[in-house]
Amino acid sequence: MSGLRTSARLAVRPFLLVSLMLLVTAGLTMPAIAQDTDASKADTIAQRMVEAHGIEAWETLPYLRFDFAVEGGGQTQLVARNLWNRQTGAYRIELPDTAQTVMIVQTNASSPGNVTGTVYQGGEEVSGEEKASLLQTGYQRFINDTYWLLAPLKVFDEGVNRSYVADSSQAGHDVIHLTFGDVGLTPDDEYWLYVNKETGLLDRWAFRLQSMADDATPASFDWTGYVTLSAPGGEVRLAERHEGGQRAILTNELRAPTEVPDDAFTSPTPMLGE
Repeated sequence: MSGLRTSARLAVRPFLLVSLMLLVTAGLTMPAIAQDTDASKADTIAQRMVEAHGIEAWETLPYLRFDFAVEGGGQTQLVARNLWNRQTGAYRIELPDTAQTVMIVQTNASSPGNVTGTVYQGGEEVSGEEKASLLQTGYQRFINDTYWLLAPLKVFDEGVNRSYVADSSQAGHDVIHLTFGDVGLTPDDEYWLYVNKETGLLDRWAFRLQSMADDATPASFDWTGYVTLSAPGGEVRLAERHEGGQRAILTNELRAPTEVPDDAFTSPTPMLGE
């Protein structure tokens, strides 16, 4: 099963939204974290989950388009618009700022300390240290935003350790605990995935990031608003809403175009909001 293991560097978890995550933990309660058992059972459950989300179809998806936004207090704040060419690795990010920032990151040729790509502001190419800084921001957005969307398909990435949490599993869910080897920017993160026993879909995740205190209550988000994308190899099921406390993380405006404009990964002007 190849999953999303196209590169070990993709086994990086969200780290850009720590302040938001800490805000939404208020008022949340988590079940006691039990002793992990039986890695083979965890792998069986994980395999069922990736199949339910359409891992084989995902491998054939040519393009992925989605927005990343935060909802709370009766308002929705757009953070970034994203378009991914999964064949070449080109990843277009448009920020909703007055500078009309467009970042095109070549993800297949990049790593956290060496990001390649092009940046435009106001239709003009950015260079020098400012370009390098913005490309690093763009690469971090790519890592963060795609993980919020694709985590159920990434449990077999290189460096991911899976174990079954028997005492935390419920009548409707099996719980898998994820820890990580020496991969990514935050290897001490840990996640708990609540897999629906009937559908195999991810219903909820909880996490404690390495930037959080060891005794901090894990942040918990329900995965809702599932949509089905058509791909040449079948269907992919992904969630557009992740609800936690008084906030929600949105990976919405989700679609899988079969073709994009010829200049989708070269144009200096925003186009994804049209």
